[in-house]
Amino acid sequence: MKAFVLATVGTRSGLLEALQAVRGSNIVKEAYLIWGPYDMICKVEAASIGQMNTLLDLMYDQGFIDSNTLIVNDEGGLSFEVENVNTIKKCAYIFIKKRRPSAPRLWDKYLKGIEDIVEAHELFGMWDVVVAVREEAREEFFDRVFKKLWILTEVNLTSTQTMFTVKV
Repeated sequence: MKAFVLATVGTRSGLLEALQAVRGSNIVKEAYLIWGPYDMICKVEAASIGQMNTLLDLMYDQGFIDSNTLIVNDEGGLSFEVENVNTIKKCAYIFIKKRRPSAPRLWDKYLKGIEDIVEAHELFGMWDVVVAVREEAREEFFDRVFKKLWILTEVNLTSTQTMFTVKV
């Protein structure tokens, strides 16, 4: 099972230690500190709910005070990743709330056509879709990504989580 975990750390002084601990988990494929209502985003690939629970326990032991887990719909929903996606640095994750019903195949085709989007997944949780944007789009984000997403008329709301790279 693939999931994205948005989390808040209780103290600012504990951010780097929390990031390092989360990155040390074998089910966390990527973890970033982000700007926005959450402090961190983690991309997780777990074999079971038990593994997810172990990660969440680790996070709370590291001082996380809140989290929101969004599970990827792998069965028939929108879900694609470019090759070696977990090794590509990201500048943002965009969470999208869309109108129902929608056409996942049309979304899939359109989002794959935006060069800087390196993955997109339909989610179970408070957001319907997440897209990841490669680091190279950071300086021209509005023209390279955001303006292109405006064309999707089914979008009701977005939340863009920008991140910064921290070496620990």
